[in-house]
Order: sequence, then structure tokens, then C-alpha cells
Amino acid sequence: MRKRAERIRLIEHTAARLFAERGYEATNFEDIGAVLDIRGASLYYYFSSKEELFLRCMENSAAEVFPRLRAIAESDGAPMHRLRQMFREEAVITLREYPEFVPLFLKVQVSIDALEQRRDELRREQTLIFRDVVDELSASPTAQVENLHTTLNLALGGLALIGEWFNPERDLDVEEFADQVSWTLIRLFGEQPG
Repeated sequence: MRKRAERIRLIEHTAARLFAERGYEATNFEDIGAVLDIRGASLYYYFSSKEELFLRCMENSAAEVFPRLRAIAESDGAPMHRLRQMFREEAVITLREYPEFVPLFLKVQVSIDALEQRRDELRREQTLIFRDVVDELSASPTAQVENLHTTLNLALGGLALIGEWFNPERDLDVEEFADQVSWTLIRLFGEQPG
């Protein structure tokens, strides 16, 4: 079972990278198989279709990432501290752990309504994890909820794109960069580094 799970994970990561590079329509099982040095048709042993593979790529990455974000969101501490930790975690995930999956949620065009719908649901679910913490900030008498939600959307949009401009050869290492990004984003909510 463990070997099968590892194989599926490798297929999903490879497929996600190819979907991101070539697009959904231009990627097929033969392409994915060629990168993995197996026959494309053998992927049908694991996935019934390209549509199922794309869906599982999204759902499995969300199943690994969302609980980590929820754990931070539900932990002790001030909302601003938790929000910064969530931004930091998202940056590490995006840059080091799952860089091939981020484009599936944001860039890859898919003409299948069911996939688009599921992708929208997963994006909303992720946003709500952050929004729950941001809503705690709105308890402040001077907070304006609408502005906090707009700020959150801007922060999440920026986080989604850091893989496009982060350069590990020129910039800090991922951990330091994630710290820098999280402090920069939290300032949008009025927090100063301490």
C-alpha cells in the first residue's frame, strides 16, 4: 500500500508540473508517462481519466495543506500572530513543498465545468480558513470588516504569486524569505514587527 501511495504521489506531482507548464488540454497521459519513464496507458491503473487525475491533484494537495493552516488558525495566540504564521506557512508551502500545485488553482485553464466548480470550492475553502482569523481582528472597535476582507484577498493574491518572482539563487533561503513575506503582509493589517 505504501509503495502504491508513493507512486500515486509521484504521478500527481509530475502531472501537476506538466499541467502548469503546458496547460490542461496540451497534457496527456503519454506526456506524464514519458517523464516518469512508464507507458502513459499504465496511468489508467491509478486514474480513470485525465479529469480525475487533475481533480485528485487539487484535492490531495488541499487535503495536505488545509489542515496545517487550520491548526495554526485554531491555535492559541493573538489573531494577528496566527495570521502572520499562516502567511508564513503558505509561503513555505508555495515555494518549497508544493510549488507545482499552486498553478492548478490559479493559472491552468480548464474547460470542464465540474473541475472549475471544484477548484472554486477549494479556493473558497482556503480563503475561509484565513478569513476566520481575520474576522477575529474585526472585533476591534476601529476595524472595518470590509477593508480587512479586501486586505486579506490582496495578501492571498500576493502569496499565490511569490513562486513567480522568488529566486533561490539571489534571494534569502525559503524560511527567511517566508518570514520576510509574512511580516510584510501582516503590516497591511496594521501590525508592526516586534
